[in-house]
Parts: sequence; structure tokens; C-alpha cells
Amino acid sequence: MHTGQWLAGFALATTFATTGCCGSEQQAVTVSAPDSISVTRNGTTRNVEIVTRLDETQSSRSSFDFVYNTIEGSRSGEGIALTLSGIDPVSDEVVLLVLALPVSLRDGDEYPVGATFPVDAGVPSDPRFWGPHDLQQPTQAETAFTIASYTFPPGVYNSTYRAATSAGTIRITDRENGWVQMTLNLSFIDASGATATVTGEVQVNSEEYSAPCT
Repeated sequence: MHTGQWLAGFALATTFATTGCCGSEQQAVTVSAPDSISVTRNGTTRNVEIVTRLDETQSSRSSFDFVYNTIEGSRSGEGIALTLSGIDPVSDEVVLLVLALPVSLRDGDEYPVGATFPVDAGVPSDPRFWGPHDLQQPTQAETAFTIASYTFPPGVYNSTYRAATSAGTIRITDRENGWVQMTLNLSFIDASGATATVTGEVQVNSEEYSAPCT
């Protein structure tokens, strides 16, 4: 799914919450970077805005419930996958970062990155984006990082950077029921040896809102 669609969904939910509604209660999880994240590649650093939103229509019900309940405070399971997506403000490329973290998400925990897995932009049904994740090491994080251009017509994503290995840390800096804040300090190498880094503050929150009247 293109980031614009996630942003549109977030704006729509905000409208529901502020204009009055009488429909059934809905749930969602939003991953955002209030001050953007810094992405450095080929010696150039760009600030990429992040607002990525998962609702009940964008994954299987079991995957959505797992993500929502974990952010609400559940520690059932081993790992949780969360997705950050944004647009490079200069190249207009999609920046896609998936974090797989221990479900404990305790305040003060710091998870070293121990493994890398592949994902492709434009495949919203990929179960690796959201939901349960089997970690190779229960106390370590895993990541996927891809940058892709988008052309239309036809609608095609072409990867311009895909991490083959990753390193760094993810530190939980604040944790409450329904709220997680973390600091990213990540580095990547692709198959050609090109390096990239991602740094910044990210927050994840669960939310409830009412669907509009029909």
C-alpha cells in the first residue's frame, strides 16, 4: 500500500473523531515519528515524515488483534512486527522499515538488531508487515528496510535499496498501556555493499473511534 493511502486513512479517522459519529466502535494502531526520521544514503541525509496506520481492514483479524492487544499491554507471544512507511521528500521514493521486536516492550529495554529479513513495497498483504513474528533470538530485534520508486501507469514499485544486513539498537523510552515510544539507531548494508542509516524517535499508539453514521 502506498503511504498516501495510510495517510488518507489516518486523516479520515481523525475526521470521524472530531465531527461526531454514531456508528460501531472501530480500532486502529498508528506508528508515527513526530519529528520525522533521518535516513542517510549515498552520503545524503533526508528527513522522512512517518504516519503509518493499521486498521481492521488492512490485515487478517488475528494479526490486527495481536498488534492492537500488544500495544494495549498484552505480552502474549514472542515477537511483534510493526511497519513504518514514508516518502523521501526529494526523490519521492517510498521508504519502508519493518521492526520486529520482543512483545515485552518494557520501558528502558534496549534491543540489539540481530537479523534482517526482506520485504517489498507495494505488497500490503505481506504478513511480515504486521502481527506475530518469530524472532531468531528472543531478546533481539530484527529489521527489514527497503527504498523503492513508484511509477504509474502501470503501478509498479522498483526497489532502489534493500538491506541485506542490519545492525544497531532500538531502545524503548516510554511504555504505557496503549502507548510505546522508542529510539532508533540503525545501520544497513545492501547486497552491493551500499550503506544506509535510520535514526529518530518513533511512537506507537492504539486508538478507538466510532464509524460514521450511514
